[in-house]
Amino acid sequence: MLNRLLFRVSSFTGKSSGFLIFGTVFLSIFLAWQYQTGIRVGDGAIKQQQLADLLQNGFPDFSCRYSGKEIDPEFRFLPLDLKKGSTMTHVYKGKCYYVFPFYYTAIQYPFAYFFGRFGSFFLSLIFGVLTLRALFQIGELLGLKEKSKFFFLILLLLGSAFSLFSTDLSETVLAIYGVTQGIYFLLKEEGSSRSTDLVFAGGFFGFAAFFRQETILLAASLSLVYAFRIFRNPKTALFPFTFGTFLILQAVINYSVVGHPLGSRGYLQESSSYEFVSQIYYLGQLVFLGNGSLGLLGAYPALAFIVLWRPKSDPLTRTLYGLGIFILLSGFLTSTRFWQGVLFGPRFLMTILPFLLLFLFSILEKNWEKLSKPFQITAILLLSYSIVGGIVFDRLYYKFTKSVVTEQRELSDHTSKTVIYRKGSVFLPPNSFREEREVYEIDSAESFDVLLEKLYGLGRTQVTVVGFKDSYPKEILVPKSEHFEFKNRTFYQSPSINMETLEFSKIAK
Repeated sequence: MLNRLLFRVSSFTGKSSGFLIFGTVFLSIFLAWQYQTGIRVGDGAIKQQQLADLLQNGFPDFSCRYSGKEIDPEFRFLPLDLKKGSTMTHVYKGKCYYVFPFYYTAIQYPFAYFFGRFGSFFLSLIFGVLTLRALFQIGELLGLKEKSKFFFLILLLLGSAFSLFSTDLSETVLAIYGVTQGIYFLLKEEGSSRSTDLVFAGGFFGFAAFFRQETILLAASLSLVYAFRIFRNPKTALFPFTFGTFLILQAVINYSVVGHPLGSRGYLQESSSYEFVSQIYYLGQLVFLGNGSLGLLGAYPALAFIVLWRPKSDPLTRTLYGLGIFILLSGFLTSTRFWQGVLFGPRFLMTILPFLLLFLFSILEKNWEKLSKPFQITAILLLSYSIVGGIVFDRLYYKFTKSVVTEQRELSDHTSKTVIYRKGSVFLPPNSFREEREVYEIDSAESFDVLLEKLYGLGRTQVTVVGFKDSYPKEILVPKSEHFEFKNRTFYQSPSINMETLEFSKIAK
């Protein structure tokens, strides 16, 4: 009976329509499970704020709205500013900008305009489904059988962060789609006499690079491999030429908007130092384990079976060599300031993970009958381990989003119109509260007095000071002041945040 059910399901997903229907239904259910009103913290919250600011400013003004610009034209109290050692905002020509690519904000714009906050998540879902379509196309090129397509789909949806990125507020899934579709055209080009396949490949990689900068390293790695074929087959140059055209276009736009060819991320990368030993350790994190996060082989040890693959002089071999170079370059050139993981699997290798898992099933399928029983059992156990790990991670993220909703409600209920975060404690940006707040960040007790002086000059006499409870217990949450006295103080502690609302007035001299 189980075999009959498996045969029917695999027969259904073995066709393009069934593959997409199965994946779309799963991702839609996953989105309904994870959505939780859409409130996010950290990167996701900043991306939401970036979009809210664009909607308020009007296209194409990608600067951030800073509530203190009138009293703080130097942006001294701008939350998460690079010049204070943070990693989310920076100032350029009298305006502030977020470090995330404004192209992602731009592509969200029509979806948010018509569907509100949910539109951003719907956009991710669309590109998740498009990625599934590209993966099916690659599966056809690799000659994958129906059962292999089904089990690959199970591993991808349950055993990786793909489902999360396809239903969350993230530009990663757009890059995953661009890379996957680009790889399809690279694999397709040798069996076709048309040069357009290489142009399409370069175009899709160029599209991906607008959203994730690691795809620049990926395209460069592939171009390096293809460079050896240019003299024998000049049309090969179309791939790097097309990608390079997109990259130059992006650099021009970046420079005109934020003053750096790599965009706001360029400023962040310039603030990082380079240490060769640290980069070797970082490569180990990407591939194995580090900082509590499993890397590529740590999360997907079944990829070790790729050793069964025998290189040939074909597009697949060139692509795989390029991916290998990319993994090495990612370890040696990616800034170690960024956390590489998503707990289960490498964040900065997510763009190539779906293809690698698909290729793994192709290798296993072609060699399955040759493998001894112990090796077959080992492969099944390793794949099962990845599925269990992915499910555990998804469950942890679900609990995290529920806790975020709780914290958002607590902060909205127990803070005044003006919120002052202690350094390192920015939890929600202005738009993430139930009603928008004025948000500032102080990095010292002295800056607290300076900020209060500015607020007092505008007639503001009530603020809420917020800090993570582990870093700022009640006794030190509100800095002492030499110029202001506090009254009507109300302290409240949420699961992870301390907050105290108070009224202030000048000390009479």
